[in-house]
Amino acid sequence: MKIIDGFKICGYDNDNAKSGITVVFPKKGNVTSVYVAGGSPGTRDTEVIDLERRNNHEVNAIAITGRSMYGLRAVEGIIESLRKDNIGFKINNIIIPIVPTAVIFDFYYNNVLPDENWGIECYKNIGEDIKIGSYWAGKGATVGKLMGLEYMMKSGQGFYKEKFEEIEIGVLTVVNSIGEVINENGEIIAGVNINGKIISSEEILKKKLIKNSLTNTTVSIVMTNIKASQEEMKLIAKSAYIGISRRIRPIGLSLDGDVVFSVTTNEFEEDIDIIRGLVEDIASKSVLSIWGK
Repeated sequence: MKIIDGFKICGYDNDNAKSGITVVFPKKGNVTSVYVAGGSPGTRDTEVIDLERRNNHEVNAIAITGRSMYGLRAVEGIIESLRKDNIGFKINNIIIPIVPTAVIFDFYYNNVLPDENWGIECYKNIGEDIKIGSYWAGKGATVGKLMGLEYMMKSGQGFYKEKFEEIEIGVLTVVNSIGEVINENGEIIAGVNINGKIISSEEILKKKLIKNSLTNTTVSIVMTNIKASQEEMKLIAKSAYIGISRRIRPIGLSLDGDVVFSVTTNEFEEDIDIIRGLVEDIASKSVLSIWGK
């Protein structure tokens, strides 16, 4: 599937590690913000696009990577590739690429660590097409870890987009949650799987069968082309998280690292409340797209 106009994307996954990286590249003049919802985020450079920091909220890329904080090694390859292409914030004679990043924990099957080459290989494949499923940053993503890793199910990365006249909205979501995924009919489609039977989170929580897990995160990137301020883009990120929370239960717990980035190419006027309402549904569908729903 093609990403929306004004954006490029690249991805890389490593079969030995069963992990990878996904990177979105908005065109110049973008406005970016972030909403950190989980209690245990793993991030880089999110402060740069925080409302309380500086006025310039333009970025060169946004990355989602596996391998927890070790995944930042892969992002170094993106930063170096951007530098070589003279893309970034120029200070004196040096180029500083701005690449906010969020990580997921996916050390389930092995302890293979990433390196800069992951990002370099990813950058070589920049284009307009995104893979949906267990690819790139979603390669090692799983769901349903409330009762431990032995009962989890595979997940991945999803994407859904819609166009309304001149306005485009697309949401990329990597789902690596402790909880289950629910479709629009309220049915559990992925979660804690015991001998082929999915056990509801409600049942698990009421019986106090939950095991503490450090392996939970859902990360999204909202992409659009509306004219918006930094404050409005943060509201859009929050609305996307509301949409995601319709599909994942439970979500946003103390050990979740949930993060939503929002970025616009800042081109077309539209009522911010219309966009916030629409993005809830689009973000919700980005989660379901992983399972072809």
